[in-house]
Amino acid sequence: MSRQARRRAKKLPHHIMSRSIPELNLFNCEEEKEKYLKLIKLAMKIFQIEVLAYCLMDTHVHILVHPRGGNISKFMKAINNPYAKYYNRTNDRRGHLFAERFKNIVITDEVQLLRTSTYIHNNAKNLLYQGYRSIEDYPYSSIKDYIRAKDGRGIARPNYIYSIMGGGWQKAANDYMGLLEIQSQGMEAFEREMEKAFNKGSYSTDEIETVRSVEVEKVISVLAKILNVSNTNVRHFKYKKEYRLFKGLLAICLRIYCDLSLKEMTKHFMNHSPATIGILAREGIEKLLSEEALFNQITAELK
Repeated sequence: MSRQARRRAKKLPHHIMSRSIPELNLFNCEEEKEKYLKLIKLAMKIFQIEVLAYCLMDTHVHILVHPRGGNISKFMKAINNPYAKYYNRTNDRRGHLFAERFKNIVITDEVQLLRTSTYIHNNAKNLLYQGYRSIEDYPYSSIKDYIRAKDGRGIARPNYIYSIMGGGWQKAANDYMGLLEIQSQGMEAFEREMEKAFNKGSYSTDEIETVRSVEVEKVISVLAKILNVSNTNVRHFKYKKEYRLFKGLLAICLRIYCDLSLKEMTKHFMNHSPATIGILAREGIEKLLSEEALFNQITAELK
């Protein structure tokens, strides 16, 4: 029987859930959770998808994202596939780690958005038996990004959610913590609070979207100008180390701004396999992550 088509809405948030097979924990230690968060952060940059909230549990994960026009399937593949390989390697095992493809729910109104976000953060209550004092003390959710941004990891951004709550960042943060407490006391009280605070019919979509349809030749031209590369055909040269940076940045920019797969990139990198281009892309994103000014310059030139 064929699988049901995944529901997507590129201009609306999604609640994404991914779970390990029943006989295994998805995370056995803090190092594995740290690895997963690093992969989320990397995928955010590559696919320009905004993470609104997350919580890593022992057997599953919750991630609330705004696609910004991006592809959530590619986003999750870039996280779960390398994590499964890492998990199997470090735990000396083979076979599937994830029970099935990830699930996603499209968020269609403000009440649902707040309900989902607070639900994700309150998930950590189920881990307090491990010695954490409160959900605020649990280091593998985005709660600190919501209540004390300077103490957070900077992966999740509460701005979109706080903007619909109103009243400025600090008031929104205080109100959000109040909602968390109300929800923890029971869903009936929480739903009453939601009904008082919001009119479900007032929801308006967020139109901010990353441009992902830039012409390949424009990307090549912009990078050549920024890096002072006179002959753009050097991208086809396989063993010239002096052109490695140009090729790495080109690979990752074709991924981000042209939405090309590694296989699709092979016609723009002659003599290079998808695996080789993937290595170049990883080098490119590491460069962009370490030099934000360069990332911003490239983005500005490609708009």
